[in-house]
Amino acid sequence: MTTETQIFNAVWSVIRRRILDRGVSATELCENVIRRLGRLHRAEGRLRAGDTVLDQDNTLLPLLARATSLGISLYHGNRRIASTSALGVGKPGEIGGYADAELVDVVLRKREIFKGSLKRNGLVYLVTARPLYPTTSPDEQAPIGMIEAFQSEQTFYESLVAAARIGVEQRTAAQEEAADGMEGVIHFLDDVARRLQLLALNGNIIAAQAGEYGRAFRVVCRELGTLADRAKGTVTDVRKLMQTMGLEAGEGHGEEFGRARSGAAGTSEGDPPLSV
Repeated sequence: MTTETQIFNAVWSVIRRRILDRGVSATELCENVIRRLGRLHRAEGRLRAGDTVLDQDNTLLPLLARATSLGISLYHGNRRIASTSALGVGKPGEIGGYADAELVDVVLRKREIFKGSLKRNGLVYLVTARPLYPTTSPDEQAPIGMIEAFQSEQTFYESLVAAARIGVEQRTAAQEEAADGMEGVIHFLDDVARRLQLLALNGNIIAAQAGEYGRAFRVVCRELGTLADRAKGTVTDVRKLMQTMGLEAGEGHGEEFGRARSGAAGTSEGDPPLSV
């Protein structure tokens, strides 16, 4: 039998792959945007694209981060020169910090794209990184740096939990509103049944006192009693429907909600029956 943990791990595995694939696209987009600014080169110790200084960039990378919903970092060699983040991604990297050993080995030495998990400051990040070359011909020169896209696993998980919590609260509010409306219908039908039963009972008493002259009135009283029984049956059917919809206490789902509601909305089940 599949356990909840196995289901979660399977779903999380798919989510991780999609985040990493999105990271590949994000780093490729970032490289294309940078190259459109001009030729990549070092000048006065800074990395430039044409006349644009990329060190501590606070214009280009934030736009790319918001567009891709990922954090983006730019490295000059193995040193981080710019980093930005988006909502729900995690903290950006420290400017001036150095790349992880795994990134240096795969991206700068082997000149390959890195896709995987890295632990930074006690937190696990999903990271994608690609080498950044001075020209569009990688075979001619070594990488001048690299582009990284990242996502904190914990931050992403917390955002999922928050979204799920909001969804549950919205569904609960809708259930409460529906339950209030149905409780109103039940109370109305129950009140109608009570009144019909009382009318039928009193009518039968008056008809009996009238003797032969009250025979036709007894027919009306029987019809009133029949309507009262039908109203009572409708109340029962509505309560069963509420249990099926999880709006009243029942087995499994909705038990706590039902118990909470039982104190606020009264029922007629404990009242003495009226006979016709």
